Amino acid sequence: MRDIDDVPARGHRKNGPGTTSELGTLLKDWRALRGKSQLGLALDAEVSPRHLAFIESGRTTPSQYMVMRLAGALMLGLRERNALLVAAGFAPEFGECDWNSEEMKEIRQAAAMILRTHDPYPALVLDAASTVLDANTGALTLMGQGRDALGRINLMDLVFSPGRVRAAIGNWPEVAGFLLSRLRENARLRGPRSEVARVLERVLTCPEARALPATMPGGAGSVLVPLTFEVDGVTTQWFTTVTTFGAPLHALAEEITIEQFYPR
Repeated sequence: MRDIDDVPARGHRKNGPGTTSELGTLLKDWRALRGKSQLGLALDAEVSPRHLAFIESGRTTPSQYMVMRLAGALMLGLRERNALLVAAGFAPEFGECDWNSEEMKEIRQAAAMILRTHDPYPALVLDAASTVLDANTGALTLMGQGRDALGRINLMDLVFSPGRVRAAIGNWPEVAGFLLSRLRENARLRGPRSEVARVLERVLTCPEARALPATMPGGAGSVLVPLTFEVDGVTTQWFTTVTTFGAPLHALAEEITIEQFYPR
């Protein structure tokens, strides 16, 4: 098996606190989260187990190419790949600016068009941690929020904490169980240092959340988890679709989802 650490890197090492021992710790943590042995990761990344062992122990200084190869084998998101690069002493490869930055202008415009055309049905723009970045009129009305709340409210908090949204969900255990399963999986993918993991920890302080089953809801004949709203004595049923952006080269762009509600 050939080790390809002599392939020219696409960037240069930065001057900073990143060290190969820090990189080794991250690699071990990610291997544990993915359920991979050192041999398993070496096979997936097509490097020798000995070379990987040297990288994890800090005995070998990997190239940027090798770091990215390992990140790919671990199926890391762009934000997590940046963290691995920084730990190895390289500059981040992918942008991480916030939602309102100039860099995200085209993404905001495309999302706004989807939200606008979906009115009067609710539609939300969420980041990986379920922060509501944008919403159309239907969604704001449903949440009982104004536009000034965007970027400061979290969908999981609205669903799991006492309040207007939670009270309106007629089949709360089913919906909350699905969202909790999705949140757990997202936290596993993003890692214990992520904002997603912090949201999961916050949600699990809700006694009812801890009592929910760890598996996805549903059963034989189930196609979609329904969402039932009961507002002012009127009951409506919905299902949702999730839209993502294709071929992202920016960490936030990769994490953005647009959730649209459709009446049943």
